[in-house]
Order: sequence, then structure tokens, then C-alpha cells
Amino acid sequence: MKRIYFTLTILFLSCIKLTAQTDVVTGLNGPAGILLDGNQLYIAEFQTMSKIDILETSPTITDIIVGLTGIFEMALRGNDLYFSLERGRISKIDVTETNPTITDVITGLDRPNGILLNGNDLYFCESDKISKTDITTAIPTTTDVVTGLDRPTGMAINGNDLYIAEYGENKIFKIDITETTPTTTDVITGLDRPYGILLNGNDLYIAEGTKISKIDITTAMPTTTDVVTGLDNPIGMAINGNDLYIAENGESKISKFTLGTLSTGENIISSNIRLYPNPSPDFIQISGLPRTENYTIYNILGTKISSGIISNNEKIDIKKSLNGLYFLKFENGNTFKFIKK
Repeated sequence: MKRIYFTLTILFLSCIKLTAQTDVVTGLNGPAGILLDGNQLYIAEFQTMSKIDILETSPTITDIIVGLTGIFEMALRGNDLYFSLERGRISKIDVTETNPTITDVITGLDRPNGILLNGNDLYFCESDKISKTDITTAIPTTTDVVTGLDRPTGMAINGNDLYIAEYGENKIFKIDITETTPTTTDVITGLDRPYGILLNGNDLYIAEGTKISKIDITTAMPTTTDVVTGLDNPIGMAINGNDLYIAENGESKISKFTLGTLSTGENIISSNIRLYPNPSPDFIQISGLPRTENYTIYNILGTKISSGIISNNEKIDIKKSLNGLYFLKFENGNTFKFIKK
């Protein structure tokens, strides 16, 4: 039996496939950034902040804020949803409010675009630099992180490494945010108008002019692999399990692609996170989680069994599952094997 499980595991982890496009919602107004919080997919349109429930077969668009100009990217911390606006400011709302009040966080910026939260620091792209501000201060001020850039647009973080898409230079570079004066290191060049980027395990997904590509950030000299082609100005991306959501600005819609089963590059096990008991007849428990995480459970054939949100030391009920080998995958790429007996 162990030999069978081992063989199936190798087949499972080495398999990856792409299914056809599914339109999730159409008729939007220039969608840019998207952000997934549980089942809620927030959408930054040109003049509207909206959301949909991705569990609905035919999602209904709910407007959250209307009448703004040039909403680009979003970042969520607790109930506070931060978003950048082309008119030189970053604002926030409380997503639990029925009619949210817009609060300006920082103003006087130069066309802020991509934003990213790391602890108390909010990083954001301006026209020629990356800046940051401490959101816990009463009157936030900006600090230049790296300057002399040509239209930086998207960011992703992995430990101390901040990855940045530089639209004007058609490349992705990275910096170490712990350095006082960070040195830029090119990761991949020769791209086609890179905009949004998204890190999932070792894979960095890149929204280019007509496609989504990806690279493995652990390789010394990464090369791009096309994931989805034939798109019209993709910008924002979000991943839920194996589903890749894409904001197609040119087509004014949100599309979804299923990335088959797990790839070897996504099988990243954190030494601080532990799944127990294993094997187990009734529940599994996760320790070492630094924050609440979205998770999905797959069987040995790669079929999605269940999904949800879990906090540190919270239990997941597996009583109704058939005996066998399963995979628990977090949205950040961490994947664990366990056996239901």
C-alpha cells in the first residue's frame, strides 16, 4: 500500500495542466487590481470598487464605492482595505461597513500604482520609485525605498526580497528591504509590458501584455513559462487553490483558469508549520501559522475535496472523508500530505 501511495504521489506532484477560460464576470469598467478575501473577490474598476462572491455560479456584482477616479491596486489588513488612486493618494475603507467612509491615508503622491503591506509598512509604486509609509503613525510620511525607476507597477514579497515589475524597462527586479540603501538585482528581463505580479510558492506569476507567464524564483537564471495566452491587457491576479483569477483590463472582465493539480514548484513546506496528528481518523490540526490562511484539500487524484479558512491551532474535520492520502495546500503555496485512516 505504501508503494502505491508513493507512486501516486509522484504522479500527482509532477502533473500540471491548464483548462479552458471561464468568464467569471463581464461588463466591468476597466478592471485593474483584484484581491481575494475568503470567498469575496474585490475588484478595482476605473471609477468603482466592487466585489463578487466566487462561490456563486453567476456572481452578482456589488458596488462598494462609486464615483472615484483611477482605482489601481488594493491591499487588505484586517477590515481595512487600502487602495491607490491615480490622483495622487492612497485611501482606505472598512469593508465591514455597509456604506464605507473613505479615509485618506497619504496624499501628494506621484501617480501611485501597485501597493503591498508588509507588517506596518505599506509599500507603493510611484511613477519613478518605490516608497513606503508606516500605517500606524497618526500622520504618515513617505520614505523613498528605491528611486530612478521607469514606471514600476506591481510588487510581491518573499521574506526580505521585494520583487518589483518595472513596466518601462520590461523586467522584474528585486531588492532586499532590510538594506538601508537597497541594491537592485534583475530577476528576469525582456518581458512584454509587465504589470501585476503574484507570488505562489516558488512561482512568480507575471501579467504581461497579452498573457500570464511565470518563473521559478529559486533558479539562478529564471526563464519564463507561458501559463495563459491570448489575453487583452491583463493586470490583476489572485489565486484560490488551483483557480487563477485574472482582471483583463482590455476586455473589461474577470476570467478564471484552473491550473490543474499541484506542480512540484508549489510544494513548499515551511519548517515552522506542522500538521498533526498524522495519520488521523477524525481531524487534523495546524500549528505554527503566523496568520489566518485560506486552504484547500485535494485527494490523490487532484480533485478538490474541501476548502476554508484556518487560524493557528485550529482543527479541520476530516471524519467524512474516505480513508487514503490527501494534500492540504495553503494559498501561499505551503503543501502538506496527510493520511485519513
